[in-house]
Amino acid sequence: MPLALQFIAAIALLAALHTTVMAMLARLLGITVREVSLGFGPTLLSMGIFRLRALPFGGAVMLKNTLTDTKPHDAAPDWADDAFDTQPRAVRVLLPLSGIAALIAVAFVLRPDAAWSSLVNGFPQIVTGALSPLSTAQPLLGGATHAGSLGFASLLGMLAAKFAALNLLPLPTMGGGQALLALLDPCPHDQPRWKELLMQWSAWLAIALGAAWIVAIGVFLAR
Repeated sequence: MPLALQFIAAIALLAALHTTVMAMLARLLGITVREVSLGFGPTLLSMGIFRLRALPFGGAVMLKNTLTDTKPHDAAPDWADDAFDTQPRAVRVLLPLSGIAALIAVAFVLRPDAAWSSLVNGFPQIVTGALSPLSTAQPLLGGATHAGSLGFASLLGMLAAKFAALNLLPLPTMGGGQALLALLDPCPHDQPRWKELLMQWSAWLAIALGAAWIVAIGVFLAR
């Protein structure tokens, strides 16, 4: 299989694992799952709460939330019991981390000797690579190519560690940031202006991060 297809397949598999684990745990805890999206962009296939989208480079789980869900006029007194933001703090902290834990487990199973260093090094690599997509990012992508040359399992394990590091970044749009916000936020049911601005800036930072790496990958493949 060409390396580019291996990359796409590995990213799609890891995104599916990450989102599916979160959705399954949420259902197990009695939280209503509104939507599970595999990928981004236009919807290609819709089956119940599942959405398969055009760009297989991530995913998202939408849970019931009293801040965003409209409460019906005839709602039962326990209407909010299955919402994410009404759960105990431990649940609001651990649920966003569950998909990340699955990625870390895959990394350690497939690359037990290199998983920890790959995870720890992933934090500075993600940031510095995004800041310098035409220079710093290029040798990092070369290292990923080396992992791919060792087989699909090695590539999958390496990417699992890197995606775990990405999702642990303290941005509210990432699992690590969501867990941190849940841990520190004394009023999860309130939505003051500072929270809205924090989410907006976090979303823009995540988009900029992704765009920089897309440029880096495009330049790398074009060489």
